[in-house]
Amino acid sequence: MDRIKLQSAIESLSKLVSIDDSKKSELIDRLSSMDDKSVIKELSTLAYKTFSTNEEHYSYALTIIKNINPDICPSVDEMKTILSKMFSNEVEGNMSLEENHKLVSESLIKFTTLFNQAGIDYYIVGALPCFLKTGIPLFRYHDDIDIMVNEEDIPRVAKLVEESGYEFHDDRFPTIERQHEIERDKPPHTVLAQNLENEFHLGFFTFRREQDNSIIVREYSSREENGEVVVDVLERKLDPIGTLLRYDDVPTEYKGTSFRTSTVESVYSLKAYTKRPKDITDMQKLDPYVNREKLEQLDIHKNKNIVYKNVGHKEVDSGKHL
Repeated sequence: MDRIKLQSAIESLSKLVSIDDSKKSELIDRLSSMDDKSVIKELSTLAYKTFSTNEEHYSYALTIIKNINPDICPSVDEMKTILSKMFSNEVEGNMSLEENHKLVSESLIKFTTLFNQAGIDYYIVGALPCFLKTGIPLFRYHDDIDIMVNEEDIPRVAKLVEESGYEFHDDRFPTIERQHEIERDKPPHTVLAQNLENEFHLGFFTFRREQDNSIIVREYSSREENGEVVVDVLERKLDPIGTLLRYDDVPTEYKGTSFRTSTVESVYSLKAYTKRPKDITDMQKLDPYVNREKLEQLDIHKNKNIVYKNVGHKEVDSGKHL
C-alpha cells in the first residue's frame, strides 16, 4: 500500500472522528504493509461501524476510501450494499451466515478426512479450529480454512483438492506469466485451493518438519526483476517447545473427523498483535480459554527468523542453504 496515499486518507477520515496522533501512526504502520484491497476492506468495515448511522459522514468516508484505488474499488452505493449484507449476516455472493457455516463445516470434515486417509502432515490453524475445540459457536463469516501443511506433502494435497473440484495454485515459484497474474489479482495465499462455485477457499501455509519434531514455517515472496521471477524465503524456526506452544499435538475431534490445530494461546497472541476489528472480537471470545502461563512462554520461545534471497526449487527441496 502506498504510504503517502494511505496517510492522506487517514488524515481525511480523522476529520470525521477524533483520532490521536499515536493511534493514527499505529494505524498507518499496520495498514501500509497490506495490499490495497485489504486496506479498502478494513477501512470500509471501520467506516460502517463508525458512521453508518450518519448518512452524510458515511458517504464521505466511503468516498475517501474509494479514492485509495478507484480501479479496484466499487462505487460508494455498491460498497454500502456489500457492507449492509455483511453486517446483516449476509456476505458477498448472497451467501447467508448460516450457509457459510454449513460450507465451512462440510469442507472441514471433507478435507481433513481426505488428508488423514492420505497421511498428510498438517494443522488446521487460525481462530476457526479454536472456536470448534473450545465449543464457541461460530458467529462470523469465514471465507477460508487456513491450513499449515508440510511442503513434502504439497503434491499429494494438490491431487486431493483437484479431484474434489477445487482449482489449486502453488505460487511458491511462479512462471513469469503467473507472476503478472499474481501482481494483478493479489491472491490471499501463496498456496491456494479455490472453490469454483463461490469465494470460499483453502489457504495453505507451508512448513518443514525437523527430526526433533519442531517445525520451520516457510513464507515465500516473488517479484519480477529484469524479466525473470526472483523468489525470497522467510524461515520462521521454532524449537520443539515453541512448536508445542503454537500447535497442539493432540488432535481435536469434530463430527467424525479429527485434526491437529493451532493452540488458543498462539492465535490469541497473534490477534493481539494484528488488532483488526475481527481480531479484537475473536480475542474477546477466546479470552476465557487462554492459559496465561503458556501465553508468557510464547515470548520466551520466539521464532528465529532468517530471510534467504533469490532461492530456487532445488535449494528448497533439498534444504540446501535453508
